[in-house]
Amino acid sequence: MKRLLIILILFAQFHSYSQDYSIKADSVVDIITESFIKSNKGLYEEALNQQHFALEWAKRNNNDSIMGDAYNCIGATYNNIENYDKAEFYYEKSIIHLKKANYKSYIVLYYNNMANLYEAKGDLKKSREQYELSRNLALELNSKHFAHWPTYNMALLDLESKNYDAAIPLFEEAIKSFKPNSEHQPSNRINAFNALGEIYKEKGNYQLALNNLEIADSLSKDIEGYKTLIKTEEIRYDIYKSTKNKAAAEKALLKRIGYLNNSLAYEKEALKDKSKLEQKLLEKEKTIELNETLYAAQQNTLKKTRAFSFIVLFLLIGICYTAFLLYRSTMARERLNGNLTQKNKQLLEAKEKMEYASALKANFFSTISHELRTPLYAVTGITDILMEDNPKKGQKKHLKTLKTSGEYLLSLINNVLQINKFDADKMEVNTVQFDLRAVINNIKETLSYLKKENNNNIHITIDRTIPELLKGDALKLKQIIVNLLNNALKFTHDGNIWLTVERLGFVNEDNEDIDLRISIKDDGIGISKAMQSRIFDDFTQESIRLDRNYEGIGLGLAIVKRLLNAIGSEIEVDSTVEKGATFYFNITLKVGDNHKMRDDELSEKIKSLDNRSILVVDDNSVNLMITKRVLENKNIVVTTVNNGFDAIKKVQEEIFDAILMDIHMPKMDGYETTEKIRTFNKTLPIVALTAVKIDENKDRIINSGMNGIIVKPFRLESFFGEINRVIQTKNN
Repeated sequence: MKRLLIILILFAQFHSYSQDYSIKADSVVDIITESFIKSNKGLYEEALNQQHFALEWAKRNNNDSIMGDAYNCIGATYNNIENYDKAEFYYEKSIIHLKKANYKSYIVLYYNNMANLYEAKGDLKKSREQYELSRNLALELNSKHFAHWPTYNMALLDLESKNYDAAIPLFEEAIKSFKPNSEHQPSNRINAFNALGEIYKEKGNYQLALNNLEIADSLSKDIEGYKTLIKTEEIRYDIYKSTKNKAAAEKALLKRIGYLNNSLAYEKEALKDKSKLEQKLLEKEKTIELNETLYAAQQNTLKKTRAFSFIVLFLLIGICYTAFLLYRSTMARERLNGNLTQKNKQLLEAKEKMEYASALKANFFSTISHELRTPLYAVTGITDILMEDNPKKGQKKHLKTLKTSGEYLLSLINNVLQINKFDADKMEVNTVQFDLRAVINNIKETLSYLKKENNNNIHITIDRTIPELLKGDALKLKQIIVNLLNNALKFTHDGNIWLTVERLGFVNEDNEDIDLRISIKDDGIGISKAMQSRIFDDFTQESIRLDRNYEGIGLGLAIVKRLLNAIGSEIEVDSTVEKGATFYFNITLKVGDNHKMRDDELSEKIKSLDNRSILVVDDNSVNLMITKRVLENKNIVVTTVNNGFDAIKKVQEEIFDAILMDIHMPKMDGYETTEKIRTFNKTLPIVALTAVKIDENKDRIINSGMNGIIVKPFRLESFFGEINRVIQTKNN
């Protein structure tokens, strides 16, 4: 069972395990067995104490078999807490000593543990090979006891891949080989009966399924195994539902709810204990590292002192004066060594803290990025669906505002998540054709709530000589104007805001590039001279001097500055306290085409997709519903699956024009699913439909065999445009 990752780095010489090193080998073996059971119960600290004691005993007594056994169990404990690098390190040490001792019965456990490690890393092929090596060796030794673990684990793999005929005899063999009060977990036998119940349910043999579930139920109650009881009642519910036994189904459902409540209470207490253990182990880790450093320094100094003392003693016999000089030199060197040791220690501690903080930060941004984009996809996706369902005229205006706000929120999320690595040379400029007047009017509608809230008026003036269509990064320009307008509206009450767009002139004789000045002026509270040089810093507001009477996190102007730097411009400000402020910038844009083609182009792309068959793969049911509805609204035939295994099966059985593939999925992610499909289908277009950060994952997406990328939430034109592109590329 996989557990939450906790930092657990302990060394045997610092443990307080109180066993006497004079005990016999049989007692040490019993200690190792006990530690393995504790590790599987989540008592990691106690387990490692015992395992390191056994390892130290084996080293003192030069006992390779116990040394190999101890290393193997230490590796298994680290595997349980998902520290796979440590686990593999100890497993490799284990096999060296087990082979030296020709300890075949425990080589069986080594193969099984390595299989667990490969399975945790997602390499199911290597995992299966190691399980088979473990089981075959156990059967060769005629040891059903040691064959239990690999047999049970192989059965689980067959169950997961729905190879039921292979799984049944393995589960039955695992049940027969189970030995109570040993390192075999009681949950193994219970899970095996539950698994048989699930298999026979799938085969339609409900009575045999219920018989197995009855045994699992009885065994679970003996050990208060709520998780196994939950699984038992879940399968029972499915059986009774299939046989239309409503009363029995309701009873199974009520039991499952009761067990879930008990399990949640148990897990809550377990999490508290884990939190305390983590703090305790972190404190031990610091103490251990300090002691190791001091011990190494002492040993190093002791060696140098002994060698030097011998030389001094030898020289004292001949030359006393030389000995005196050497003595002084030694004292100076020791003081220097002490200073250097202290400095090195401080540098190492600072380095470790920085690396740890950096890792936490990277993990946070990666996780929060995906978690924020996923629900935002639901908002924008459902908005698109509602807009295509012929809404009322009044509703359509609100839906457009909601969609615009969602797009702005996505852009804001992207920039806030990247604020610490937000350099202009790292930002991509995406040039598209857009209607400047439509963009500004859309912004005005989006911010109408804030205008009404502070009772302000917005006045918009756009030079009539500016062409209707321009080319540039419309999304960044929109965010710049939104942030500046939002800032003006927030710090102005019962006043006016003027948004002015002036044409400064054409850049070249061909009139292809045009220079504009965009300014936002208000008659609000103004900005002091002292603050004008600081307001573009992260998390800074002029309202600090006003006891923070204004909402906001102080990132709006900082983002404006970075966005303008990215497109080759700078923000300027003129302001007087209590008289208002004017923010302005110059920007160079290209003149767009003389006619609008976007709607027609989009219509043609969508029309070319009529009756195309597309497979959508996503583990999120809301995402599946939205994507399916968007596609079906355009007469596209859609098939959906929620995992990689079913996707592979569908591609083998049916013909599709393209696949939309999610990246983050349990058991088999989008990368692995694509790689497996490419082993038998090289040409089928596969497009990543994902909320992950593309700048960090683009190479991996392409290298896995995908042909394109659509980032959720998406704009419909880019969504259908990318699908059309990959299909047309294949056809050409």
